Amino acid sequence: MAKKPQSKSKKRKKLTPEERQKNKRREYHIRTVQSVLRNAGFDRVPEVANKDISWGGQDGEFDDVFVSENMVLLLEYTTSQSSDVREHLKKKKIIFSNVVADPKGFLDYLRGNFSEFNKRLGNKFHEDRYIIRILYCSLNEFDESIKDVVNEPVYFDYPVLKYFEKISSIIKLSVRGELLEFLRIDPSDVAENGLFQQQGNSRTLNGSILPEASSGFPTGYKVVSFYVDAASLLSRAYVLRRDGWRGSSQAYQRMINSSKIESMRKKLKTDQQVFVNNLIATLPSDVHPEEKDGKTVDITTLTKTSPVKIRLPERANSIGMIDGQHRLFSYYKSRNDDPEIARLRHHQNLLVTGVIYPPDVDEEEQERFEAKLFLSINATQTNAPTPLRQEIETVLNPFSATAIGRRVMAQLAKNGPLTGYVEKYFFDKGKLKTSSIVSYALGPLLKLSGTDSLFYIFDHENKEKINTESGQKVLNEYINFSVSKINMFLNAVKNNVEAKRWTTDPKQKDRLVTVTYINSFLITMRYLIESGNKIDEFSSLKAALSDIDSFNFRAYHSSQYARMAENLFQTYFASDYTNRNKPANDSS
Repeated sequence: MAKKPQSKSKKRKKLTPEERQKNKRREYHIRTVQSVLRNAGFDRVPEVANKDISWGGQDGEFDDVFVSENMVLLLEYTTSQSSDVREHLKKKKIIFSNVVADPKGFLDYLRGNFSEFNKRLGNKFHEDRYIIRILYCSLNEFDESIKDVVNEPVYFDYPVLKYFEKISSIIKLSVRGELLEFLRIDPSDVAENGLFQQQGNSRTLNGSILPEASSGFPTGYKVVSFYVDAASLLSRAYVLRRDGWRGSSQAYQRMINSSKIESMRKKLKTDQQVFVNNLIATLPSDVHPEEKDGKTVDITTLTKTSPVKIRLPERANSIGMIDGQHRLFSYYKSRNDDPEIARLRHHQNLLVTGVIYPPDVDEEEQERFEAKLFLSINATQTNAPTPLRQEIETVLNPFSATAIGRRVMAQLAKNGPLTGYVEKYFFDKGKLKTSSIVSYALGPLLKLSGTDSLFYIFDHENKEKINTESGQKVLNEYINFSVSKINMFLNAVKNNVEAKRWTTDPKQKDRLVTVTYINSFLITMRYLIESGNKIDEFSSLKAALSDIDSFNFRAYHSSQYARMAENLFQTYFASDYTNRNKPANDSS
């Protein structure tokens, strides 16, 4: 029999500075999660938060509970260190499993023991309609293999949390559809104002379709244009942002910009005029342009642009926004909605050019197509930032030195002496910038030509096939090879300097983990390769660099990578070095 929940009694004690700092970080973490959920339309039930419960023979608690319509979110927060998260999760496994095994029974238990929860939940829905999700919110990264063992919760990892914090702070309630997808909740199963939408609903719009020969897209892809109100588009749209949670390597849209959104929103209210530029989007394959008689258009017979009827399914996250996300999301909805924007959201029509996929195109191919379409629109920008230009090249030319460099840098950020020192997320500050290292040192070190590249010493029977369609496996092996060689060299440096110097912390004046010094170390590797050193013995590298802690690093600054690298090579590796050919410049 379930025990009646008891409130926890906590004795106050004097905290150490470290404990106060830890509590401050925990409070910030909790506030951030709560803010995201509030922006997305969820309400907190504090009566249940952090109270002892007993369910299925297991005592436990949930740190927070949020509800919205027929959804219930049970939250677990942790600021445990990465090494402790596994044990924390194992302790929670039983109660997580018990809740998932009998969600209706658990809801009845909460209703019976927490009157405020019962009041918030109400009786508007049949018990079968309620949806429960457990959210595990960790401040620190941890070994993800434990997620396969404790698979009941949705893991609200910190990078994902920061993404949703950014997005939800800008577009408020309009983030709801994307958040539900992340929570693995089908929006069609969620009530709106107490009502559920009918399955199979669609919106019929007038539009036009291009003949296949005029579109320039692959066979089977249809291109249509139509007008649709902003509210209908917002409820169906998604954006593959490069800092998002979907884990797509093809996602290269930039993060949404708050000032740009608010500027457009102000203009909407002032001018009362719709944006005239068309939005570019992709539509799902079950959108079938129809003729007047209701028959699906046979695009192969078209010779000119023709009028059609377009039925958009009433389905969230079904229309991929390729260009124009700021124009669309300037109509965002909030809990305290602006009445003027609310009116415009339903009355102003936006012009959309949509590409309809053939039915046999899988998700990965769709994402690749969307990325290339976005990049083709933005590739000609003369003021495009370096990271964007590199991302464009990574998609369009995956065997280029830049593309390989970005992949290698991603691995260096995960394993080896640079772990924790490389910018991985948009909110990372004060860390090594991937674009600077790839442009000036890593790309030239990895290029598929020359006698000063890691490719030159890459011993593989099929290395010459690396930049062909069948060369993906060879490329992956080359990337792993390069990561191991770079880590070997950097570890040789790290092992010969004071531990406090191996940091990006600007308070450490003689720190070595800066773009200037890391670039110089990578260029030094090119000198080594050029001189015949295969960089295959850690002990010899460590011995050669035994005195590097006394090297005058401060004599070099900013972009003096090549000069410093040459002096490093001459000092530690080439006592007989005289006028040997230097590595080609390659922007270094």
